[in-house]
Amino acid sequence: MLRATISGPAAVTFDLWQTLIFEFDGSATSFTRRKIRAEYGERALSEFGETVGRETIERKLAELSREITSGHDQGFDRHYEDWVRLLADRIDRDLPDRIGPAGLRVFAREIDRSFIESPPQLLDGAKEVVNVLSGSGLKIGLISNTGLTSPETYKEWFSQIDLLDNFDYLAFSNGFAAAKPSKKIFDATLAEIGVPPPRALHVGDNMHTDVAGAAAAGMSTVWVRGGIESPVNTSHEPDYTVDSVTELIPVVERWLGTLGE
Repeated sequence: MLRATISGPAAVTFDLWQTLIFEFDGSATSFTRRKIRAEYGERALSEFGETVGRETIERKLAELSREITSGHDQGFDRHYEDWVRLLADRIDRDLPDRIGPAGLRVFAREIDRSFIESPPQLLDGAKEVVNVLSGSGLKIGLISNTGLTSPETYKEWFSQIDLLDNFDYLAFSNGFAAAKPSKKIFDATLAEIGVPPPRALHVGDNMHTDVAGAAAAGMSTVWVRGGIESPVNTSHEPDYTVDSVTELIPVVERWLGTLGE
């Protein structure tokens, strides 16, 4: 439990990837999930009379994933359905028109469900930290840059691992069509949970998207060391640094002690 007294509204928001969850091999990308996506995508397209090789789909998925990640560094994203349509277009320019809206919906659904079939790993101890913070009276938010998994599927998985109810609000970049470090996604999250930026602490692994982005929105920041480095250089220093979110409780207590100053 928190030993600090919470006076007035305050919030802790979390990054997701490389902060709360990881791929099983510690990488930023699941090659297993990409293969499942390609398999399911091939099967979905075949339902509409399309013969597309699994290798082609997997290659286009890899290319699009790199494009999505690059866009995130600039604060850009698209809605999940728009990324799926673009994927279909990259496979074959005429494919979206041939399979139509119904085919695109099936294609999107099949690609999406690969996340449930091959989910990432929740960091040991992370759930307990979130439980303590959410039970202390703090508002808890999630602000995540995401790829080819829909916000609805993330929420479904959070429910399966008994984590969904700990969050007051979940913001996914492919639900907003804006990504960290864009101020838009930070502002929208804090507006939803009713906490002003000076009384909010953001926790994440990326110095550019998480630390610099949250600081620009007026929030305090915790940098989780050891995450994926952004190619965008930033000189912004975090307010606090930890090696793991499992070290977060004392940091939050220290931060809460500054709010009355």
